[in-house]
Amino acid sequence: MIGTGLSGLAVAVELSRRGVDVVTVDGLESGSPSTATTALRVADLASAESAEYLEVMRHLRKHAASQGLDVRGRVRAQHLALVEQPGSAGPLRWAVRTERGVILTDAVILTRCAHNQLRRFLADLGFSLGEKLMEDLAGIGLYLIGVTELSSPSARELLRQAKSVGKAVARATMPEPGPSTGPFTAPLQLA
Repeated sequence: MIGTGLSGLAVAVELSRRGVDVVTVDGLESGSPSTATTALRVADLASAESAEYLEVMRHLRKHAASQGLDVRGRVRAQHLALVEQPGSAGPLRWAVRTERGVILTDAVILTRCAHNQLRRFLADLGFSLGEKLMEDLAGIGLYLIGVTELSSPSARELLRQAKSVGKAVARATMPEPGPSTGPFTAPLQLA
């Protein structure tokens, strides 16, 4: 996951409940214009929404800590790329470069990406905004939360989206029970 805010933590918690290992790093650095993100600021919300947001964040942080979730709040994603697995006709994977190295993952969840940056990033991947965008992106292991709305979604809407994305990622990345399910790499969440 890329993002240690409400959306990122909510998906991390949802995925951990479903038995999926998750690494959560802080948002993409602004130095990467095609993949830079913007953070949700509590000051952007109305006062009742601010209180709700802060309360939900407190609970999510507490739950993440109590469950030992891998939340790397001081590690920023620097670059995000879709890569082919060497010597394999298997599915594409994601490489997320951080100052501490590269994380390879089967799925990436972006949270709170600015519209113009999202359009550029999707164009670089060969996608454009359209009716089947979310379905097409899921096909390459890319999921979005809170990035398609023009206004800041409420904490409740972000939680609803996190639950939905968590369910979709778990379904797509968890190996089917049976003989020799093969290797699995945790989804990475980016904000």
